[in-house]
Amino acid sequence: MVRKAVDALLTHCKSRKNNYGLLLNENESLFLMVVLWKIPSKELRVRLTLPHSIRSDSEDICLFTKDEPNSTPEKTEQFYRKLLNKHGIKTVSQIISLQTLKKEYKSYEAKLRLLSSFDFFLTDARVRRLLPSLIGRHFYQRKKVPVSVNLLSKNLSR
Repeated sequence: MVRKAVDALLTHCKSRKNNYGLLLNENESLFLMVVLWKIPSKELRVRLTLPHSIRSDSEDICLFTKDEPNSTPEKTEQFYRKLLNKHGIKTVSQIISLQTLKKEYKSYEAKLRLLSSFDFFLTDARVRRLLPSLIGRHFYQRKKVPVSVNLLSKNLSR
């Protein structure tokens, strides 16, 4: 039902664009809001594949990871860098382990520097619940909340 409504809306937008010609608003946005009358008993997440990426390739991306047991932060970073390269992911510019986050980014100014130095933040799903106390409220105020990813997934590039 939702798919039919979206298809109808897209055809309407295309017909309207043809009527007004090429000189007016070429980049028209489409917003979709889905409202449920009955809230499901368990959480349902629907993943939609987008034809084009929301993020550009030139953005700086930081990844917060779990500390590997019996390993230094540098070795942890090397481990996750190899894991990402193995899956063909080369867009992550810096990997920060929790131990490094606790030590180097403890002060208020360091957290603000971290916030301003990256455009987008990712976090390992295993450490997502620990991050609010470590990164501070400024990440949430500036809407740069780290997006949770499953680094144990077989198909990591999705």
